Amino acid sequence: MKRIVMFTLSWLLVIHGLAQRNQLQLIRISEDNDALNVRRESTDREYTNGTRIDIFYTKHAKPRLLSALLIPIGSQRFEDDNDPNAIDNLYGVGLTQLMYTPSDITQENVIRQSRPYTGVLYATHSLISSDPIHKQRLTTELGLGVLGKAALGKEVQTWFHEKFGFDKPRGWQHQLPTDVVINYLIVYEKALVQPSPNLEIIGLLSTNVGSLSNNINAGITFRAGIFGNYFSNFPNREAASQPGKRPFQFYFFMRPVGRLVMDDAVLQGGFFTHNSAEHVIDRDLLNRGYMQFEYGVVLSRNRLGISFSEKLITAQYNGAPSQQVGNLTFSFGL
Repeated sequence: MKRIVMFTLSWLLVIHGLAQRNQLQLIRISEDNDALNVRRESTDREYTNGTRIDIFYTKHAKPRLLSALLIPIGSQRFEDDNDPNAIDNLYGVGLTQLMYTPSDITQENVIRQSRPYTGVLYATHSLISSDPIHKQRLTTELGLGVLGKAALGKEVQTWFHEKFGFDKPRGWQHQLPTDVVINYLIVYEKALVQPSPNLEIIGLLSTNVGSLSNNINAGITFRAGIFGNYFSNFPNREAASQPGKRPFQFYFFMRPVGRLVMDDAVLQGGFFTHNSAEHVIDRDLLNRGYMQFEYGVVLSRNRLGISFSEKLITAQYNGAPSQQVGNLTFSFGL
């Protein structure tokens, strides 16, 4: 727990530093868990938990250091954040922890036909660059962290299960050894068609490159309901500035995504330590293509928002089960 406390204190220092140099805009807290699925069937297998905290901010100074590695969607920059025609550049820093377990956490021995235990802990620096006029968005994100024992997956899951009376995970001693995580994410989204003010279809292309995963994704997002401009980073603020419109959103969405996979460190082991891992999934057993289907609901007013969704994930390797994982996300404007 001492290490967890140190991470928390370090995160508070990051927040303080950002507040001194930039204009804070939004905090977003997101939780994935297989116990959050609609059927309320907790499985504790495969991708079992994911926690992410992001702080978003705006700045007008020239990007330096890590920010220079992020890609804006256009070269033109605007000083006036209230201009609805401006390109919105929203920077973010975040912290993410992911946990993966085999099919049966009550077994102490290695389950060879199932995935290995592992945790992932990494910090992110991101840029969400949105063009509300041409209805397109480019998100780039750099992730730096660790995989394996140093990611504290064992400590967090064991504490949580003991605290709330769930089955004790007994196989973390077989988890993947510690390795480095360096990953770069690129996501491009573009409006395809909007047949009515209450229905919208958006295309999505993305790729991950790095030591954690290498893949390519393509999908479509459907939105139906009352919503603002998806391609504005501040849709509620934009609506509030227009007479007759309320800064309120309530809509349903669906997002089917197909993924092509080259490699995946949480299955195959880290880039430097996979040969010393006690158990990994052989590359010949990986499913090079699988699907993820997400559906959910979003509710927001002014600068407060909440969403719930469920992800249906098909098998990622031979012999793996399909999976249902729920997500609950809160956002707070600053």
